[in-house]
Amino acid sequence: MSKARTSSGSVERTGKKRDDALLDARIDANKIDYPKQVLYVVGLVTSFLPAYLAHAVYDLPWTNPVNLPLFVIVLAATAFMLAQAYSVMIESEFWKRQRHYAEVKDEDAKQLRKLRLQVALGYTLFFINGAFFVICTLFQVYILRQADARASFILSPSLTSAILWLVAQKNEESRKRRMSNHK
Repeated sequence: MSKARTSSGSVERTGKKRDDALLDARIDANKIDYPKQVLYVVGLVTSFLPAYLAHAVYDLPWTNPVNLPLFVIVLAATAFMLAQAYSVMIESEFWKRQRHYAEVKDEDAKQLRKLRLQVALGYTLFFINGAFFVICTLFQVYILRQADARASFILSPSLTSAILWLVAQKNEESRKRRMSNHK
């Protein structure tokens, strides 16, 4: 009788291991692999536009010991918010383009997935960076031109990157809502 328990117990463990392996394979199939650290670098490079405008147009020198921490904090916060917006939007755009049925042969599916990820990444970077440049420049040069140069430098990139992060989240919510309506 103890042998039956042992054999059934080992069968249950083997079945559980197979189930866990299958579950892990399904979870890995739904993960998107792209260099997330690069998004922070892209966000940091993008956030230099308002720093340039503050320095060149409004004569706010970053070399001044009082202004240096301001520049570092604003650029870091803007880069972080832009990286979060990139991340949310890339996943949203990728899953918008991903189909639930097989469009191609199994050997071409991996290549198609990579191409869809490249399209999502390119669209996201183009849309968010373009919107950031336009909106931030509009804030800094037109809307906040009468404000103090420091206030303009703090508000323009911070508000713009926060707005774009919100837009990316709303894009993801819209995608999820459309997906739930199709089921």
